[in-house]
Amino acid sequence: MVSKLRHVIVILMTTIALMMMLSVLFSGNMIHANMTMNNQFTAYSLLKYLFLGMALLVIAALVTRLSHHHDKLVKRVLWAIIIGIVIFAMLVQPYAPVYDSMGVNVQVYDLVNHFPHGKWSNYFSIFPNNVPITTFLFWIDMPFRHFLTGLEDFLLLNAIYGQLLMLFSIYHMSKLADKMFGSPTRNVLLLFYVFVPTYLMQLTQIGYSDTFSLPFLVIGIRYVIELFYNLKNDNTQLLTWRRLGINDFKAIVLSSVCFAIALFLRPNTIVALLAIAMIIGVFFWRQWQLIIMILVALSLSHVVVKEAGSMTTNMTNYQVSHDKNLQMPIESWFLTAYYLDGRSGNEINAITDKYKKYDQRKAYIRSKLLGKFKDLGPIGILTTWRDKTNVLFGIKSDFGMQYFNQFRNHGDHTLQEQYQSNYKFLAPKMIHSTMTVTLLSILSFGILPFYFFAKNKTTDLNNDRADFKNNSFSILMILGVLESLSLFYILLWEVQEHYIYMMFPFLLLLGASLWRWAFQIVFQIGIVNTLPQNDTHTDEMRSKYESQ
Repeated sequence: MVSKLRHVIVILMTTIALMMMLSVLFSGNMIHANMTMNNQFTAYSLLKYLFLGMALLVIAALVTRLSHHHDKLVKRVLWAIIIGIVIFAMLVQPYAPVYDSMGVNVQVYDLVNHFPHGKWSNYFSIFPNNVPITTFLFWIDMPFRHFLTGLEDFLLLNAIYGQLLMLFSIYHMSKLADKMFGSPTRNVLLLFYVFVPTYLMQLTQIGYSDTFSLPFLVIGIRYVIELFYNLKNDNTQLLTWRRLGINDFKAIVLSSVCFAIALFLRPNTIVALLAIAMIIGVFFWRQWQLIIMILVALSLSHVVVKEAGSMTTNMTNYQVSHDKNLQMPIESWFLTAYYLDGRSGNEINAITDKYKKYDQRKAYIRSKLLGKFKDLGPIGILTTWRDKTNVLFGIKSDFGMQYFNQFRNHGDHTLQEQYQSNYKFLAPKMIHSTMTVTLLSILSFGILPFYFFAKNKTTDLNNDRADFKNNSFSILMILGVLESLSLFYILLWEVQEHYIYMMFPFLLLLGASLWRWAFQIVFQIGIVNTLPQNDTHTDEMRSKYESQ
């Protein structure tokens, strides 16, 4: 029964990945250049991105070969480039928060600068979802209050925090890649990061909930995978707390604390945690005591973090609004998810702001939402899902470069002119580079059926060959996180181009791991085919390569 459920889950997840890949392949013009969705930049054609992707694959293959003999050198060079890009961004393109993220940073500045007499803006009573990130930034900015003289200092400090957390998450993701598939895969992953400048340079400088939640989610996933990695799926020996080693306790505590912080900052990460729980439950259901220990640790961590947040809001005089007319009904989020092809806009604002009374507003929004569903029909809803997938991953995305176009040092007009000049020169190149890696990673989904269901591999989901089996578990875990977060935006929420970054580390890891596996298979087949035929001396060598 369990083995059948495993195969059903693998088939379902593989099917979803393939559908996403097909959607992206038809997301723009194949031959001619495309305009990005906001008509701000010119994107390449699909064929040109494919050509660049093949060139990057050649470089990845070279990195793979070099890693067998010069692993430490390759790793150090790639890390030096990544860190160099981050420092370059802080100096040449110091992105500033915009819209909601700027409102959060301004609020933090006021709370810290005027503590304990700071006041919360009414905005946070209407949109309490931004209270946790404001609280978190208050925690990490408060120790430096005497060194921060103005808003620009706070923006710089939070940008430094964001960049350091991003580098920390890359470190943990590279450690996970090394654990799963070895140092060549880790170096391919680092290579992919080198070619995603919009991630290294742009979003992580913005002090907002996704910027700070994502690294903790990545770190938590790294430790929970390591905890289960060396366990056999069908091990009948239960791993109780008495049998846990120091590293096991460390993994349980760190994963639980990181998951709790990620959930506190970005509540929609609950969908990723549910996907993780489902996959662990299917693969390691016999280890129910270990699963209970993790759930207890996570629950305790969540309570502690949430209580710390409540204490902070009380200490800073946050007032929860009890005026029902200031609240937005849940239907408003579904309206945004479907009314304008999943994008926010003035037309939606006109609907949500038409009535001041909550009950009237809710009834009006619900009527507009139901009318929209009726107009769309099943085909229209499927088309909306396709279009939202393409906003996140399609070749006409600008990765939020049009959205984030403001820079720090607002008072220095000379610097602002230089930043804007740099922006106009760098932004198109950053988009092309990031899209090349994104498309290449999406195309790796085509490898999944061969990885899971190729000849001599099908039964490895059930038998005791721990190497392939544990790698399958890890791939499924990463794929589950990627798909759960993606489906949340596609099915339930609005989409913006920069929302891809919540899925980006997992997309890159899948791309690096699957392409590296493909390299290995091709290389082994090439070696076997070049061995002499009818030579008894090479029989053992041939059997060795064919069995790997």
